Amino acid sequence: SSCPQLKGLLDRVKHNDRAGEAARSALPFVIGNENKAMGLVLPRMAKEFSRFPSVFSVTNDEVRLIDQSEWLINDSPDYSNNYLLSHRSEAVRDVLESMKTKDVVPALRGWRNEPFAVRESFHSSPELIVERAAAVLFGVPAYGVFVNGYTCEDTSNCCRPTHVWVGKRSKMKQTWPNRLDSLAAGGLAAGVLPRQAILSECTEEAGIDESYLQERIRAVSAVSYTGFNDDMWGLKRDVLFCFDLELPLNFEPEPVDGEMESFQKIPIDSLLEMLAAPILKADDSDNLWKPNVGVVLIDFLVRHGILDSDDPYFLELIDALRGARCA
Repeated sequence: SSCPQLKGLLDRVKHNDRAGEAARSALPFVIGNENKAMGLVLPRMAKEFSRFPSVFSVTNDEVRLIDQSEWLINDSPDYSNNYLLSHRSEAVRDVLESMKTKDVVPALRGWRNEPFAVRESFHSSPELIVERAAAVLFGVPAYGVFVNGYTCEDTSNCCRPTHVWVGKRSKMKQTWPNRLDSLAAGGLAAGVLPRQAILSECTEEAGIDESYLQERIRAVSAVSYTGFNDDMWGLKRDVLFCFDLELPLNFEPEPVDGEMESFQKIPIDSLLEMLAAPILKADDSDNLWKPNVGVVLIDFLVRHGILDSDDPYFLELIDALRGARCA
């Protein structure tokens, strides 16, 4: 059957990936003597980094973290890698703490004291550790885990999802307060692998029994995009690992750790309508959803055969779900 909402779904996915144009005018972030771009820095953030010339060299072409000569004293690769990592990370931490104190950069108000690994791809070694709230300022790839919790309540077709559980974020959240969210989700801290991370998020955010999870949760997909962070000072270059979890009909999630205010179970038809609704305001304030959650849920709809392959927008939607490099 034709899905009249498919164009609306495509618009939502593209809206979340809308920083592509800004990314083209951003400066590559490079580290030490390397020439590979580890991230992308927007012009107004580059200006802030340029106020710390002993740590960052900012030109019209790049933002470079300077390796001090005294950090390069030993030839042993293991020694120099760990030694360099800690010195680089300390130098950058001092800069970020100074910026936080001056309260110029809004993202740093959400300081979490969580380590974030700056790396070229998910399985490569970290070259710098920064505060997680600052990752967007360097425009470096970040990774997350999301679970689609759903039920199948149509007795004539027991494999087809009929409802999806969504959470409402707490109004106290630093980012996207009060928005609709996945049943459970989270960022991946340095050194944590996706499966363990999603198991923890499901028990901590929604009170789901770990032995049930171990048996039932499935790794199904990944989506990627380049978006803005919520104050538009930084770029979110995200790769999200997606998991599916079929839940019993009598299951009721519980907001355990306060990240979520409440949960609701939404029929698939209503979910389609909500996700296809247009976002008209430039600042995203009329968007009911945390922006990347829409992408994860639309990927879910595609994989479960809810959308029509004959629709003229179908292939463009498939392509848009992985708008950035998945690596």
